[in-house]
Amino acid sequence: MGRSTFKMETEHFEAVSRLFTVLADPTRLMILYLLKQEPSYVQDIVDKAGLKQPNVSKHLAMLYDSGLVGRERNGNQIRYSIIDPLVFDLCALVCQKLQREAESHAKVMRKMVG
Repeated sequence: MGRSTFKMETEHFEAVSRLFTVLADPTRLMILYLLKQEPSYVQDIVDKAGLKQPNVSKHLAMLYDSGLVGRERNGNQIRYSIIDPLVFDLCALVCQKLQREAESHAKVMRKMVG
């Protein structure tokens, strides 16, 4: 019984790891941020992000495959949108952690200087 539970946990950890791998790229995070503002076509993202179209398409495909964004075809264009806004809660948690670390580091530096 313990062995099967561990296998399920391992599969769960692998799924979490895959999602974190998708989120580990700054370009994908920027694309998510842009899509949080409004659903966009690939060319809109290219223009706003200053990236090449093939690069944006590659990142959007990864975000789509991970279930973070959805897409809707309009003629020969594809419009992308956020389908799982929970990812922004995760980003907020990470930002809060980084903020706490920065404040702690600043406090240590002030003690050293002053």
